[in-house]
Amino acid sequence: MDFHRFARWFRDSSPYIREHRGKVFVILMPDASLQHDRIENIVKDLALLHVLGVKQVLILETPMDERASRIEAMKKLFARGLPSSRYRNQAIPVIEETYASSTASHQNQGSESSHDQQQKHINRLAQILDEGSIALVAPTIDEAIRNRSYDTTVDDSAAAVAQALGADKLIVFHEPASLVHDANVVNSDLSTDAFQDIIEHQDLGEATAYRMRALLHACRQGVNRGHIVSYENDGALLAELFTADGSGTQISTDDYLTIRRATDTDTDAIFDLMQTDIEEDRLVPRTRDLLSSDLTTIFLAEHDNVPVGCVALYSLSQGMQEIGTLLAAPKHRDRNIGSRLLGRAETEARKRGASHVYVFTKHAVDWFTRHDYLPASLDSLPVDALATYDHGRQSTLLIKELA
Repeated sequence: MDFHRFARWFRDSSPYIREHRGKVFVILMPDASLQHDRIENIVKDLALLHVLGVKQVLILETPMDERASRIEAMKKLFARGLPSSRYRNQAIPVIEETYASSTASHQNQGSESSHDQQQKHINRLAQILDEGSIALVAPTIDEAIRNRSYDTTVDDSAAAVAQALGADKLIVFHEPASLVHDANVVNSDLSTDAFQDIIEHQDLGEATAYRMRALLHACRQGVNRGHIVSYENDGALLAELFTADGSGTQISTDDYLTIRRATDTDTDAIFDLMQTDIEEDRLVPRTRDLLSSDLTTIFLAEHDNVPVGCVALYSLSQGMQEIGTLLAAPKHRDRNIGSRLLGRAETEARKRGASHVYVFTKHAVDWFTRHDYLPASLDSLPVDALATYDHGRQSTLLIKELA
C-alpha cells in the first residue's frame, strides 16, 4: 500500500468531510442509473455519505410497473451496509415516503389544500432525516405522462423537495456529467447564468433540457449548489464531493473561489503549491523567512476552502511594488485564478501608495503583457531591488503603471 499517497488523499479530503457533515443532499436518480451495472457501488457510496453524517433524500425515477421492484432492490442494497468495513451487514436505514405535487394534490380533491399536503410530506421527510435515516421518494414517470402536466414530473418533484427542505445540494445523476460537447471546454464550475446559457445553446434534447432547467430553478430558489454527476464512472460521486477538482459539473450562485490574506498557518499549504512551479523552473524557490517577513504579504486563493493559488507582494521601494510567487495549482490553471490574484495584488499595492508594480518572469511574458505589463530595462528598478537581482536567472522585467 502506498501510505504516502493514502495520507495525502485523506488530508486533502478532510475539509470536505467536515463541511458536508449534517448537510442535506437531495439526489435525483434516473431509472437508467438504477439499472446500471454500477448501481451496487453507487449505493455503497451513498451509504458511506450516510455514515459520514450526510442527510439524504433519494428521488427515484421509476416506471409504474417497475416501481415496487426498484424500491425493493434499493432497500436490499442498503441492507448490506458497507462491505469490507465494520458496517458490513449493518443495514443503512432507508424509509420510503411520498411527495405529492400541486397538480396531483388537486386531482385527489381531499379536504386538505395542496399546500397542506405538501407541507405534511416535507415535515415527514425532515423527520426521517433527523431520526438518522435515508428518505426514499419514488414518483413515477408514467403518471407525469398520463396527467400531461410537468408539475408531476420527477424533475420538478426533486427541485421542489430540495427547495422546501432548504437542501444544501441537489445532485442529479446524469450521463454525461458535462453538458458541453467539446472536450477542450472546461465547465466543471458554473454560475447559474453560465449554466442557463449552456441549456439554451447546447443541443441537449427535450428531456435533458427540462431536467437541467429544474436544477437551475432550484439553485436560483435557494439550493446552495447543484451537481451533475456521472453514474457510469465508478466513484464519480465521491470525487465530486471530496476533491477540489470534482468529477462533474457544479452550479452555484455563490463565488466558490475566495481570495484572502494568508496567515502563518498557511505556510505549509503555500509551500506545497509552490513545488510544481519550482520543479518546472517557473518559480524561484522562496525561503520560509521571506514568506513570513513583515515586508511580505501573501494572498491565498481557495476553492471550497482548499488552497489552489497564491500571490505575494514584496517590499515597497521608491513607489514601486514587486509582485511575485504568482501561481495556480496545475489542475486549476484554466480557471482564471491567476488574473484574479494579480488584480487583488495590484489593488493592495495601490492602497500602499505604489505608483507602479513590477514582476520578473521567464515563461509568462505574453500573459503579463495581456494584463498591461510592459518590458523594461533593469535600470528602471529601485536601487535596493536592483542590488538583489539574480542576473543568472535571465528573467524578463515587466512594469505596469497603476492608474
